[in-house]
Amino acid sequence: MEPNPGPDPGPHPDSRHLSVVQLICRAYGLADASEITEEHIHRYVSERRDADERTARARDRLRPWIPRQRTSGDAA
Repeated sequence: MEPNPGPDPGPHPDSRHLSVVQLICRAYGLADASEITEEHIHRYVSERRDADERTARARDRLRPWIPRQRTSGDAA
């Protein structure tokens, strides 16, 4: 059987326009889409969800607090 690498990534294989199939293959070292199992999909989704939550927490923690400017009606 001939390997099926999934959709063609185009001229920029490292661009942000990779399919989920390509991302799963890269994440688990699979040769092509025919090797993906349901377990790979569940694991990938779970890991991405965890990573997204960690990223959101870090982003919130690192976001600088910027005081709002006072308007002419605000008390000093």
